[in-house]
Amino acid sequence: MGEDKVKIEESGVLSNPSPASIKPHIINFNETEVDEYAGYFAMTIDDVLAKKECEDLLKLISPPNNDIWPPATVTAYNGTQILDLKSRFCDRIIYQSQTLADRLLERILPHIPPEVVTLKDSPDITGQSPIIRKEAWQISRLADGLRFLRYRPGQYFKPHCDGNSTDKDGSEKSYLTVHLYLNGGDGDEVEGGATRFAVDFEDPEAGKLDINPKAGSLVIFQQRDMYHEGVEVTKGTKYTMRTDVMYKKV
Repeated sequence: MGEDKVKIEESGVLSNPSPASIKPHIINFNETEVDEYAGYFAMTIDDVLAKKECEDLLKLISPPNNDIWPPATVTAYNGTQILDLKSRFCDRIIYQSQTLADRLLERILPHIPPEVVTLKDSPDITGQSPIIRKEAWQISRLADGLRFLRYRPGQYFKPHCDGNSTDKDGSEKSYLTVHLYLNGGDGDEVEGGATRFAVDFEDPEAGKLDINPKAGSLVIFQQRDMYHEGVEVTKGTKYTMRTDVMYKKV
């Protein structure tokens, strides 16, 4: 990314305490239009980042001289990355930084329920295999591959589930996704672009739950069987960052 951008990171991006207004909210799907997801885990946390911190992150990762953002790819069944604009039409920059990942986790970890920080007998999140093996898995870190996404008008990500990722030696595995909104909300021109949870995405009358972009807020949700989409942006440009919550067996 260039020496100057590294200096921005080293000078303290996300190094301050989280805003005093930080506010977590556990989503109870029984109280939403998609009660089919009852028992599944998702939560929002508002004001994880201040607006200036969102701006600093974008300055840090943006290409110099307004160079082009590469188009985002999808993972094919054989594990290769392919361009599929019918499924995913947006731009992506992957920025490697365990430092930034650790600083973000430091802010959000105190707000994640203890039974999710350490997963034991949690089949909705882990599936049955860890339960049969009597395993417990505990949050170890956020993955250092921070995926910054840009959605311009007409861009979207069609319904999908996020896949579990594992580290090289297989000792860590992801069970949750963190999706951080870097703009949107009061006074922002972005329209559309919600993260939508649903079961039937084709029927406009079917139940849905929309998490609208709001600068500095994020949504955390389980990867197993949690179908969602990035609704088409109709105005402005939406910026987000996504990464995996990694777990280690304890």
